[in-house]
Amino acid sequence: MTIKGLLFDLDGTLIDTTELIIQSFDHTIQTHFNRPADREVVISYFGRPLREAFTHMAPGREDELIATYRAFNQEQHDRLTRSYPTVGETVHELKQSGYRLGVVTSKYSASALRGLRLFGLEQYFDSIIGIDKCTYHKPHPEPVKTGAESLGLTPSDCLMVGDAPADLLSAAAAGAKSAAVKWTLVPWPDIEAAQPTYVLDQMSDLIPILKK
Repeated sequence: MTIKGLLFDLDGTLIDTTELIIQSFDHTIQTHFNRPADREVVISYFGRPLREAFTHMAPGREDELIATYRAFNQEQHDRLTRSYPTVGETVHELKQSGYRLGVVTSKYSASALRGLRLFGLEQYFDSIIGIDKCTYHKPHPEPVKTGAESLGLTPSDCLMVGDAPADLLSAAAAGAKSAAVKWTLVPWPDIEAAQPTYVLDQMSDLIPILKK
């Protein structure tokens, strides 16, 4: 199988928003329930839509919790977001080598673009498929299928890179290969259970994989 395009999750894969997400959840839970958020519970929702997380945490109060979360998240976004080693140079090399690149994320597309712009990454991506561009969300195959189509490719032409089981399962269901990143905070047995095609210790590991 020849890889022609690469699809990337955003949070926890291309950019480090771990502290931003955890603090946003903590602020929200503190505001509405006067207690800290459980870090392990928050991590278990990585890669899933925000509404799904709050539906489980506080059924019937999703809208008010989401509003609180997003207000804090937007205000603190640039201060708490970090870059990962080798990401910038890797996507630059991939683009220069002729690969089509896309982002497939559970965030809204506009929010994803903000994160990419923070580190000058937006120039390398041909498309951004956010939660607003799909009916179903990862681990459903639709996001990866939509991402591939946005690049003018089929899922079998693509490799999906992500930090959560939902990324890997969406890729498998769509018929794409997948790569799991080792810098994920998701428990590694959960990642292994999703059976990624490849494992990346750092983003630059993509280069020798693709050269094979």
